[in-house]
Amino acid sequence: MLWGRKKKTELPPIEETAKNFKITEGEDYLDEIFEYDLAVSREFSRADLGDEYTSAYYRVINRLLAHGEHKFFVAVDPYGRYLGHVWICIMEDTVDFVPTAYIFDIETKVHSLGIGSALLKKAEEWAREKGASKVSLRVEINNPALDWYKKRGYLERAFILEKEL
Repeated sequence: MLWGRKKKTELPPIEETAKNFKITEGEDYLDEIFEYDLAVSREFSRADLGDEYTSAYYRVINRLLAHGEHKFFVAVDPYGRYLGHVWICIMEDTVDFVPTAYIFDIETKVHSLGIGSALLKKAEEWAREKGASKVSLRVEINNPALDWYKKRGYLERAFILEKEL
């Protein structure tokens, strides 16, 4: 070996290590959470913002963070690499006037290993411990995750109507 050069240890691909994931507090992973979510959300955004998308994204994120009690959980592999996250916030519901947990985001890099289910379960447990009476979230009609949520006990309660102006 040459002086000053160390062989870099390569980690196995995430797809191989993800099956041994664990759920942990996500506050130390906020940069990775928002970087990943920014990339994913841009794919399905209806807004044609071009280069303005990133600044619009962070403007909305900061507005959301300004209200309620927020918590982030992440799934990591045995090497501590980010695999996915859930972002949940507790606020008073404007219809029932009870503490309600709102799931703002749940994303996973690797699918079909139970990561999303484990993240959702952890978020629901946290919400229950904090006194939330229910959990609410928004899913687009054409999002395949709609059926995933229904399988986990989520029910359609309202319709969101929109009209272009």
